Amino acid sequence: MNVQTELIPGIYNYCDTWCERCLFTSRCRSFQIQTETGLTKSMEAGPDLINQLTDALNLTKQYIENLSRSGALTGPDAPADTTVQALEENALPKPVQVRQHPVAQLANSYLKHTGDWLRQEKHLLEQAGEQQLREVSLGFRTQEESMPILHALRDAWEIINWYRTLIPVKTQSALRALSESDATMKVYHLGKAKLVLVSIDRSLAAWQTILAQYPDKIDNLLDILAQLSRLRRELETLFPTARAFQRPGLD
Repeated sequence: MNVQTELIPGIYNYCDTWCERCLFTSRCRSFQIQTETGLTKSMEAGPDLINQLTDALNLTKQYIENLSRSGALTGPDAPADTTVQALEENALPKPVQVRQHPVAQLANSYLKHTGDWLRQEKHLLEQAGEQQLREVSLGFRTQEESMPILHALRDAWEIINWYRTLIPVKTQSALRALSESDATMKVYHLGKAKLVLVSIDRSLAAWQTILAQYPDKIDNLLDILAQLSRLRRELETLFPTARAFQRPGLD
């Protein structure tokens, strides 16, 4: 069988780079390149995730330039030179105004405040486990009832931790569409806006999972939730067609 025929062209352009949770790694050329070149690694959400996710994208500057020249967002699904991997953040110009844009600053503020909260609540999952054990031992609920709660909390924690670092990076990429003159690249960056919106949706759902178990923490989270909701509204205003963007293989 020709594996190449099963690849999804361009899927890696608009994914969240969370390879360990992805159902399409066998159909992703970027993941194949990482495997072939030994770049695959366990990616743990943390302070260095920005570098990890941009490393994992594996798009060369030449590939981005080819997209502009050809006007094709889904051509042959491989960089021209797989030995020279260029980070997406370095593939295109970074105008100062993008970093200073109020929406970019809002995304960075969410990154900072979420990081502060996660550090303050670093024992939350451990405490949740202890609480569930106590309730099971006291007969308030069964182990079968407790496990879904713990799994949901752990999943929510991981989602919040992962997307908090992806959102600012991809927000800056999306904002480049505002000053981009090339029509093909404007569409490319519009796909980044769709990715950010999806990431925000998933993050808000994860926060709701946390609050469902710990409603007493709402006061500490109001500012964070307000920032994230405002960021979503601002992006939907700037990119009113982003929701309709169809990401290859993902939408």
